Amino acid sequence: MPVTRGGAAAAVILATATSLLAPATGLAQETDIGLSIGFYNPVGALVQRGQKSSPATFFQQRLQATPTLGANIIVWTSSRLGIAGSINISPSDVAQTDTTGTHDHSSGVLLGSVRVLYAFTPMLFKPLPGRRELPWSFYVGAGAGLVNRSGGIWLYSSGLTSPALVLNAGVRTAVGSRVVLRFDLEDYFSRAQFDKGLPTQTEARSHNDLLITLSLNYRVVR
Repeated sequence: MPVTRGGAAAAVILATATSLLAPATGLAQETDIGLSIGFYNPVGALVQRGQKSSPATFFQQRLQATPTLGANIIVWTSSRLGIAGSINISPSDVAQTDTTGTHDHSSGVLLGSVRVLYAFTPMLFKPLPGRRELPWSFYVGAGAGLVNRSGGIWLYSSGLTSPALVLNAGVRTAVGSRVVLRFDLEDYFSRAQFDKGLPTQTEARSHNDLLITLSLNYRVVR
């Protein structure tokens, strides 16, 4: 079947949502399931033509920084290695600059990813007897993701869903017998290009979507 512009994003949503509801299997030892709040900060313009020094020909469409809501799951196959899946939604407006000035248009962004995490130090809920352990565990991750942009501003455009390389760094700490607090910085690297079938279709531009999230996770112990 042909893949529509929203089909890939829907597949990521379905796969991650299914994993959020499914129990850990295989080699998994612990599974952390949680919700997050955060801040979405896009870097650079999605669409840009001309130069700012020439207002008569300058055209730009730029997403705005906004809060985000998300859900995530991490399956830790060992004390240091994990597989993470996440979905984040942001109501990011598009600021369009043209010959009439700059105007905001309602839109939204959905970011989904699957990453492999490596923790430099394991996270301990209780220090070992006779030892004093640091409460923080730092980790890094890399994987694949999708960025889906929606809203009337992109009506009849193709290219709304883009594959992305995802890198992240984070820190976690136990705040209860099964509760984990996490702070993450994620960067989605993608190429954005929109086409309405017109001679003035946009050129592909590299784009960074930054996410800063604070998550509260519940640990399911096998």
